[in-house]
Amino acid sequence: MTTLLTLLPVFGLILVGVVLRRVGPLDDGGWRAVEQLTYWLLLPALLVLKLGSTDLSAYAIGPMVMAMAGAVLIVTAVLVVIRRLTGIGNPAYTSVIQGAIRQNTYIGVASVGVLYGPDGEALAAVGIAAVIPLVNALSVWFLTRMIGDTPASLGTVAKALARNPIIIACLIGIALNVTGVGLNPLISDGLDLLARGALALGLLAVGAGLRARAVREQWGALLLSNAMKLVVVPGLTLALAVPLGLTGTTLAVAILFNALPSSASSYVFARALGGDAELMAGILSTQVVLSAISIPLLLSLL
Repeated sequence: MTTLLTLLPVFGLILVGVVLRRVGPLDDGGWRAVEQLTYWLLLPALLVLKLGSTDLSAYAIGPMVMAMAGAVLIVTAVLVVIRRLTGIGNPAYTSVIQGAIRQNTYIGVASVGVLYGPDGEALAAVGIAAVIPLVNALSVWFLTRMIGDTPASLGTVAKALARNPIIIACLIGIALNVTGVGLNPLISDGLDLLARGALALGLLAVGAGLRARAVREQWGALLLSNAMKLVVVPGLTLALAVPLGLTGTTLAVAILFNALPSSASSYVFARALGGDAELMAGILSTQVVLSAISIPLLLSLL
């Protein structure tokens, strides 16, 4: 119950976004502009700040990365087998995959910050650096393989990752941290000003992007994706993390991050590359609602 109450402001802002989309001054174009601003500028500023200025030497970063990435890869393999057994259509299958392996970084960083403070935010940034390139590469490969004539080449995937501002920000922050260069106080103060708006605007945009009408058909595929994302992936993360020696905040952040609902960019991918965008919207919307229950429950079990 304590965890649920602590996370109420996070999910409360998402609910405010739902209301603002209906009664507020912004239309769909305005909300897309908010999403783009947050994605390309505000969240990257937060990640550079946290990764570049936090001492992470006391945390088991290697085992954390292994547990998080390992859980994603296992679920991906399981879904390959499930598709062969069930014959899910290609467009729907790409949405199931994206829903099962991707993470909503806005909800993740905001939740970790509320629960575990600045060090938790820095660990979440490490999780982003470890998992986001992996799930983006898998998403591009599956979408182009299942929808297009041929799967994307390694060069195509590499170009997609190289243009991702989240990945670029993580690499910059890690480089500043590992080399000991750190952040100049003037730059740090500027990044801090930008970072303050990242999570609030990001959470409002998540709420504005929810689509209740998208939850209509293909319940089997939707439930499969949601069960994998909200139950199986975090469960596997725990199963891998404990033998690797993860404890405390590092363990909790690894599980929380892998328990997040899927990223809103999954819908953009599905729409742009020919996936089942309607199913993807339904998966995203239901996962956000269900995660308000599943995440506090998982963390309370720790």
